[in-house]
Amino acid sequence: MPVCLNICIDSSIVDTSKKNALEKEFSSIFKPILKFSYRNADFKLAFHFHGTQLEFYKKEHPESIEIMRTLTDRKQLEILGGGYYDPLFPLLFPRDRTTQLDMLSYLVRETVGKRPRGIVLCASAWDASLVQCFSISGMEYVILDEALIPAQKHKFIPLIMSDKGKSITILSAENSLKKNTTLPPDEFLAVILKAVENANKTSEDYISSLDKIVTIQFSLQEFGSLFSNGWMQSLYSRVLERDDFYFGNPNNYLKSVSFKVPLYIPSGICTEIAQRAYTPYKSINDENALSASIFDFLQVYPQTNRLYSRLLYVCLLANQKKGDKIRKKVARDKILEAQRGSAFIGFPSEAFLNFTDRQNSYRNLIEAEKIIREIEDFSESLLGFDYNGDGLNEYIFKMKGYFAVVDLKSGAIREFDVMQSGGNYADNLSRMTEFDGYDDAYERGFFIDHIFTDDEFNQYLKNKPVRSAVFSRSVYTETKCAPQHKELEILAKSVFGNKQPVSLRKRYIATSSGMMIQYILKNESAAPLNAKFAVETSLAHIHFKTQDFEPYNLEIVVNGEKQNIATTSSSADLMQTGFYSNAECFLLTDSNNSISFLFEPNEPCNLSFVPIVFKRPNSNGEINPASMSFASTLFWDVNLPAGMEMEKTINFSFFSKRKKTKKSS
Repeated sequence: MPVCLNICIDSSIVDTSKKNALEKEFSSIFKPILKFSYRNADFKLAFHFHGTQLEFYKKEHPESIEIMRTLTDRKQLEILGGGYYDPLFPLLFPRDRTTQLDMLSYLVRETVGKRPRGIVLCASAWDASLVQCFSISGMEYVILDEALIPAQKHKFIPLIMSDKGKSITILSAENSLKKNTTLPPDEFLAVILKAVENANKTSEDYISSLDKIVTIQFSLQEFGSLFSNGWMQSLYSRVLERDDFYFGNPNNYLKSVSFKVPLYIPSGICTEIAQRAYTPYKSINDENALSASIFDFLQVYPQTNRLYSRLLYVCLLANQKKGDKIRKKVARDKILEAQRGSAFIGFPSEAFLNFTDRQNSYRNLIEAEKIIREIEDFSESLLGFDYNGDGLNEYIFKMKGYFAVVDLKSGAIREFDVMQSGGNYADNLSRMTEFDGYDDAYERGFFIDHIFTDDEFNQYLKNKPVRSAVFSRSVYTETKCAPQHKELEILAKSVFGNKQPVSLRKRYIATSSGMMIQYILKNESAAPLNAKFAVETSLAHIHFKTQDFEPYNLEIVVNGEKQNIATTSSSADLMQTGFYSNAECFLLTDSNNSISFLFEPNEPCNLSFVPIVFKRPNSNGEINPASMSFASTLFWDVNLPAGMEMEKTINFSFFSKRKKTKKSS
């Protein structure tokens, strides 16, 4: 039996969200492919676009749409479906899954005249519950990475999975064959033929007699590279000369094959992502590691998991609101856009460098929440519940100017979304020795608490990690939560230095545009306590980019005089002592949107600061800048007799520094 060669070009995890990237992609890759296909009727392809990409072609290059219509009518081209914003379907509520599918299906039908019958998933993110959703939405088959298919199941034939009376056909994408595209086309076909023959040897007669299909998914860039060097054209010529291969597309092949092998596929994700779902920022090539799901991935990368928690929360808010259908629809549109898969897993070419996409999702979620707040009279609130599913309560401050999440782990703010600017300023990474030279012993955030010996603090001033910083690694407990006053009090107990017990009571009192954070540090031991008490806040640069980057502007008031400081340097670089003494307050301004953050201690303190560029590997293993934070630390000397305590307070607020224009008379 001849082998059907199904070439699927998958744009689902390719960075095509920016207009200049879309235009470059069209002129250098997509346009030449269309021309070649139009001239060669036996060259059949399956194409998957996400909604943004197809909308761009429709608006900017209508001629390409006409060619696609012609190729579709000739049954030479099949356009596949999926999610409009290319989401990770297992992360979505059923309603959002259906909406994403229907939006793209409608666009495909409107564009090329035929609705999609098959579906491609972002990163092959799969869950058994998707069978029901896809079947109800009219999808007949799904293409999944071969790593998700149980090894004992037959290859190169259609499979079928059922769930509660619904079923869907599954085609395995044999993406491991892509490495053989370095061979000449004849040798590449020989490799495929040998793999098919080996599969037939272990198959029953009725299966070995079926026509085989070999599906290979190429990204647009991968296919474009093979096309530009002439390899794909040579493959086409060689297939035409043979009688054991032919080009086909999934829908036409499935119409000719009635038998399918039943199977069950548990949750999973494509090989490339699964390999990164066990050890942070490393790829594990162990075959046993390929059973990971997107939820395993989220547990390894806390920044991504926090975005997922935020997404679920805003979805629930939108679903609970009644009335004002127009505004609710606009809010839901923002939520759908925030579900873009690249915000969670990044693009293959960038691997872990997905900070920009994550911040874009935060902006869409913030815009959605602002609209939801307008539907009904908004009232500021404090809620305590397990927000992120870690078994501990988190505390949500929903205030007029911001949305903040306080975590009992280190008692810090892990998310701080400014409603005006649209971004999560607490979206920090932590340093890792392999990429940044040092390994932080704690997660960064707002108002991380430390207590140091003098030697430890000298190390800290040099931006070197200190592993005995006590409270930054403690789990706090709730002692008071007063929603009516927007007040939260938490407590941590620990041991400092030579087995000296200490406790820290921490109180958050929220206002519409800031917070008062009060500390009461107590020496619980029978000996005097001599130490440094430090409060660190890492403010993420939400508009970080490697070129033409504008850092924060820093202003410090020391002994009644204001100083402007260059934030490209640390305090250790600027001062021999490594810190500024007698700081009365300091102001950090985000240059991109003029949002200023003011820190005012109740009494003068010492101040140190350091800009930190976090580096991570791309898909080629090259270490590149991934994000940046500005870490500032207020600290005081501690000299407490046995059983005594000290109190410190920081007033934290933010506001816009944009100058108001005078109205003309």
